[in-house]
Amino acid sequence: MRDSRPVKACQRWMDKIPPVYRSSVLGESIAGAMPPVLQDPYLLAQLKHYRSLMPLAMEANKPMFRLKPADGAIGAHIEAVNDCHRDFLSLAGKLAAAVGIHLL
Repeated sequence: MRDSRPVKACQRWMDKIPPVYRSSVLGESIAGAMPPVLQDPYLLAQLKHYRSLMPLAMEANKPMFRLKPADGAIGAHIEAVNDCHRDFLSLAGKLAAAVGIHLL
């Protein structure tokens, strides 16, 4: 993400996902114009890659959103961990709602 939008290389991939999802997963025919990615009714979330957290999470054998200063998440990493936690919690909530599960 850059300036709250995906970089151009990622945007090209994001634009390819909705029609492939509709045809391969939902079995729909892809006739007509697709809605923009952010207005797609099947969009559950748009997550950052959190590249700087991945090596720390792998070393600590923890999810990125559970990293602590003892794991090396210090300074700006703490903010990234908090953002990651919020993003994954939001995604989990949407997935749970879609399948009828109530989260605490």
